[in-house]
Formats: sequence, C-alpha cells, structure tokens
Amino acid sequence: MSKMGCRYERESTILPSMCDSGSRLSIPAAFDMFQNTATLHADHFDIGPAGMNRRNYFWIISKTIMHIDRMPVMMDSVRQKTWIQPSDRAKCERDFALLSGEETLFTVRSIWAVVSHETGRIVPMAGLYPDDIAFDEPAPEFEFSKIGRDFTEAQTLGTYTIRSVDIDLGGHMNNVNHIRAMLGCFSSEQLSAMDIHDIEVQYITQSYEGEVLTFRCRRSDDGSFEIGAVKKDGKAAFLARLL
Repeated sequence: MSKMGCRYERESTILPSMCDSGSRLSIPAAFDMFQNTATLHADHFDIGPAGMNRRNYFWIISKTIMHIDRMPVMMDSVRQKTWIQPSDRAKCERDFALLSGEETLFTVRSIWAVVSHETGRIVPMAGLYPDDIAFDEPAPEFEFSKIGRDFTEAQTLGTYTIRSVDIDLGGHMNNVNHIRAMLGCFSSEQLSAMDIHDIEVQYITQSYEGEVLTFRCRRSDDGSFEIGAVKKDGKAAFLARLL
C-alpha cells in the first residue's frame, strides 16, 4: 500500500454546486475538496473511513490554514494534490494544493489527530502509516497564529443552531460546516469586499446537534478579522482568522 507514497493527485472540474455567487470556487467547497481528497489518499493506507471504523477510530482536524492566490471559476479543470508529513505520537500534518497547469491556485497546511469512538480521547498515531513510506514533499511555510479565545468584547455577527445536516460520522459538527456557518454571517457583497486570501481555522472543542453558536468578530492589529464561535457557556469552540 505504501507504493502510493506520501502524495496523491487527482483531476477534477469545478462544478456549479461548488461555486459562490461570483461563479468562483467557494471557500467551503475548497475545504471540502481538500477533505475528500485526503480521504481518498488515506483509504490507500487503510486509514480511510472503513479502516478507521474497523478500529473504532475517526479523524479530526485541529487546525488548518489556507493561502489563496486565485480561485478557479465554474467548469475550470484543476488538479488536486495532497501529501503528508511524518507523524509524531499524537498528531500528524497533511497538506494540499489546487493547481491549474503549473499554477498553484491555493495551498493548505493542516494538523490532524485520531480519536477513539469509545473513549472520545486522542489515540497514538503509531502504526497507522506504513513503515516504508517515503516522506519527500516539504510542508508549506505557513505559521499558525495565536488567536485569543476571549470574545467577550467582540462584535456579534449572528447565531447558528447546529442541525442534523451539519453532523458527520464522528457525531459532531463537521469542520467545514463551521466555516459555512461563519461565512454565512456575512452578505455576498461583504465577502466580495473582504477579498479573503488567507483563512485560518482552529477547532477547540466539539459541537453537537442542537447547540447554538454565537459568532463574534474583532479586528486585529494587522487588519485581519478574528472570529470566535462561542458556546452557551461563553467559551469559544472554533476560532478563525480571515485576511
């Protein structure tokens, strides 16, 4: 199985269902592409959905950063590329790029962990990757931010009640649906004016069906928007930085 190596590539087309109001690939759909391609690659190592379910495990993403140079438009042909870095005991890194010919459209760096369905706790990564896999693709040179978790004084953008359609096989709100709910707090006109080129997301605690998230926003010194999805107890479950 390790013949697949540390990387995996596939060709795809930007379909209408993946696009925003400007006919460009939407940011949530871009994260969906990454997640789906990561799953296909993982399946070659028997650590996709079936393999993890057999172990009674599931994957979670703890933080992700995406740098966008240009979004493709409807019906563009693109190439998706994902690759992994060596894991440590408790976490691993997976990266992603979307390309048009030799042009890189956007790049993603992400940190993952494995959780037990039975205990709800992180389990060791040992033994999940083949011993003879060659890690020969460098990670993107993106540094994760330190986003403060206290949004008490921040502006309220809106609230979102988590629904059945937001829940994934882990039993909690899917990570991309946090991003959809957050961006849904802005109008199409506002999102166009923001012209987002960097989006960083950090997942603090899991959220479940029926919970209400309050999205609050502040501006940082560098002009970026820092957003927290705050639960009923006032603690942030999800953090984001948009620039």
